[in-house]
Amino acid sequence: MKRKTALTVLLALVVAWWFWPRRIDYLVPKSGPIVVLGDSLAFGYGAESNHGYVGVLQKRLGIEMVNKGISGDTTRQGLERLQKDVLDLKPALVIVELGGNDFMQKVPVEETFANLDQIISRVQAQQTPVLLVGVQSNLFGNKAASHYRDLANQRHTGLVANALGNILTQPDLKSDAIHPNDKGYEVMADRIEPELRKMLHKMQRL
Repeated sequence: MKRKTALTVLLALVVAWWFWPRRIDYLVPKSGPIVVLGDSLAFGYGAESNHGYVGVLQKRLGIEMVNKGISGDTTRQGLERLQKDVLDLKPALVIVELGGNDFMQKVPVEETFANLDQIISRVQAQQTPVLLVGVQSNLFGNKAASHYRDLANQRHTGLVANALGNILTQPDLKSDAIHPNDKGYEVMADRIEPELRKMLHKMQRL
């Protein structure tokens, strides 16, 4: 009877371990590229050549990044091209910067963050860490902050909660109503760089 009870307990522990939510192990070095899945902000719209925030980060950190930023993309469109533009590249780390176009197009917040959740979960299924970059500004009403934080906590991602905040309210930092200029992208890079450095150090990539 005692042996049967011990085997039952052991089986329960194995089942619990198997289904227990796992954090991505940043300490395992991966040789793939660092990929940015984003919109016009990742693309660098409004900046001089290679001076969007992705270009600035590459120069500062001395690393190559694959920029998959497409102007106008929503989270749904990012999800649709996730396999080809990101997963097929077997990345070591993925930066996800999407949401601004959803907010401007008044996509329901629940739909936006369901799409982001799918993107992140599919990337993490490849044992790849994610840095989630929140895109908010006074233009969008700053209503998404808690959603970005909740999603990052739930999925155990890196987080930059508000990379765009207050940039578009300062004329010297923007190229038009919804995009930064070179100086504005420098500010975005300032906000993203510390979290990205921390993740890359943990991955032994810096």
